[in-house]
Amino acid sequence: MKSSHGSEKSPEIKTGNNYNIDIYPHLENAVRGLITGLVTAPFITLFANMVHFTTVFNTEHRFLILFLPAGAAIILFTYSRFGASSKKITSTAIKEIHQAEDNEDISEADKLITPGMGIISFFTAGLSHLLGASVGKEGAGVQIGFTCASSMSRLERKIRGSSRLDYYLMSGSAAAFSSLFSAPVAGTLFGAHLASPKLSRMDAYLPCLISSFTSNMVSQALHIHVIGIPAFTPLELNSTNFISVLLIAILVGFASNLTCQMLEFFKERMNSLYSFNKYLKVIIPALLLTLFSIAVFFVSGSFSYNGLSSDLISKAVLGESNIYDFLVKTVLVLLSLSAGFQGGEVVPLLVLGATLSASVAEAFMLPVAPLAVLGAVGFLSGGMKLPLVTFFLGMELFGYDEPRLLFVMTVVSFLSSGKSGIYSQQRVI
Repeated sequence: MKSSHGSEKSPEIKTGNNYNIDIYPHLENAVRGLITGLVTAPFITLFANMVHFTTVFNTEHRFLILFLPAGAAIILFTYSRFGASSKKITSTAIKEIHQAEDNEDISEADKLITPGMGIISFFTAGLSHLLGASVGKEGAGVQIGFTCASSMSRLERKIRGSSRLDYYLMSGSAAAFSSLFSAPVAGTLFGAHLASPKLSRMDAYLPCLISSFTSNMVSQALHIHVIGIPAFTPLELNSTNFISVLLIAILVGFASNLTCQMLEFFKERMNSLYSFNKYLKVIIPALLLTLFSIAVFFVSGSFSYNGLSSDLISKAVLGESNIYDFLVKTVLVLLSLSAGFQGGEVVPLLVLGATLSASVAEAFMLPVAPLAVLGAVGFLSGGMKLPLVTFFLGMELFGYDEPRLLFVMTVVSFLSSGKSGIYSQQRVI
């Protein structure tokens, strides 16, 4: 007998106490999570190390900044030639998870996400970082995780005649996020809650947990490159620090919301101004990105705001950042994403949160280092709409071991960030 998901219902095992225990679905999902983690880890490791290599190469050959408009045109041509749906892998995956939650038939839906889409994500993100676009790596990485997961779902369906694509997709995103940030707990929650933050998909915890931890261990063994954060001392919990963090969290949440709204405005503005030519929609912001990057170089003597800019987080933690870093990085991120460059928004949001919070630390008479970290995860919480994910990311990636103020920051920044976020298909409210 098959369910509406297209998967066979597992038999129930009855105990002597007449309790019904569904053992087989848990075993099946555990195997799905294990396989997805094992398959996804090598590809994410290759991707993360490629991003690091292209970033270093761009740093050593800064003239590549001049080719940003050409790069934007190449990326647009790639998607136009090989399928515009490749650019919407995340939206497609979230939609399929929603349909499974609504008990709709998704038995053939794994055909919508193909391995070729992952290759396109890999290429376009690599080109974006090679040329110095101010983007992240999580977006493309999670898309690669989705393609790996969808491939495993198709394989199971060919072998068994049925599958559960939603569990595979959640496990794939968990594996990718976990490996990229060396954060298996955050990765587990990311996979289970990405599509529907308002739901508690406890049924997905087991496959996401196994996939997340498996992928993290394998990618670490393969020497994946992960962002490094300088050591710091967290804020102690007292009434003064609590009130200060509460106020800063509101500010950070508002700023995160404003950034997401500005991104949508930039994209819509380019679409309306250059609706007569799709290439001008990306070439114009890419040209502005090039000119602005050069102008910043003449003022600051550095191109450190281009690319991942993860070193700006370290700079903020070390107390060497200011509001200028936040403003410049914001403009570069908006122009880069408006021009269609690929990679993701997570690392840019972390950078923006760290630089913004570090710049206001003195006004609140707080130490810069812990406030920069709190601001980074708070800004991301507002943008991702996943406060529990960012809470554990703060502990795993940043090593913030004072959970109470960290929790206040992630929750309050989320609540004060409004509806706008980086994942448009999420069911937040």
